[in-house]
Amino acid sequence: MTKMQLYAAARIEWYLLVEPDATDPTRITMWLFRLHGDHYVEHATAGPGQALVSAEPFSIDIATESLILKR
Repeated sequence: MTKMQLYAAARIEWYLLVEPDATDPTRITMWLFRLHGDHYVEHATAGPGQALVSAEPFSIDIATESLILKR
């Protein structure tokens, strides 16, 4: 069972997935999922160079660039 399926089984209402590109970790994509019944549905998405914006479950405005580790 995947982590997302376990979270859905535990009735966790929101799930944020942040994933760097496998070939370029400075390119980040984010997905915000909401629980619908017993599975998650996509609520909002932000690709590289975009911001994840949503009013639910609270006001969210996260730029993908803000998650890049600067060395």
